[in-house]
Amino acid sequence: MAGKRKTNPAGSTNTYRGDVLRVLGALKVATADQIQRIGAPHLTFRHADKPTPSKQKQARTASHTAALSDMRGHASP
Repeated sequence: MAGKRKTNPAGSTNTYRGDVLRVLGALKVATADQIQRIGAPHLTFRHADKPTPSKQKQARTASHTAALSDMRGHASP
């Protein structure tokens, strides 16, 4: 079956969603950048070859941003 996943349309994995839940359990409110820095600090220097700090941050936090997006779809009203 090809195409996007129906349950996680942004394509996040259980690992990244686990990072999000672990950080939110402690902080209650966090940005994708904070989640990445706390949950996966080894990724902080990833994408250092990008031309601007903004592009570096965007590339570094893309996976956790996708996890946040997927989890918004699962949230209860």
